[in-house]
Amino acid sequence: MERHSPFSGSDGANHSKGGINTEILDDLKRKQELLAAACRCLDDHKYYMFFDHLAALSEEPEAKKECLLDALETLGDYDEEECAVIRRLVTQGGAVAFKELVDMVREIRVQREIGVMLA
Repeated sequence: MERHSPFSGSDGANHSKGGINTEILDDLKRKQELLAAACRCLDDHKYYMFFDHLAALSEEPEAKKECLLDALETLGDYDEEECAVIRRLVTQGGAVAFKELVDMVREIRVQREIGVMLA
């Protein structure tokens, strides 16, 4: 896939009206959605623990990981699409990356709260 600079004067096919590359806008939208999900995880401990468990599972040996993911599917608590997403998060490292993002956002919040208390 060919990438165009948002500052180039190319054919304009990948640019919005404002001249900003649509790939950049899509990337920003995804990052905003991830940040919103991270904030939800911080607001609800159950969400956080869910991703904490997924991140821990992704660190397990492949055989154990597959066994646990198969067991999750047979429980029937999640539909086929949800199981596929969980499997991808665990097997492709997304759960660990997301948990790291949540932990980073939590640290930022803590530092802000400390700053407010000290001010």
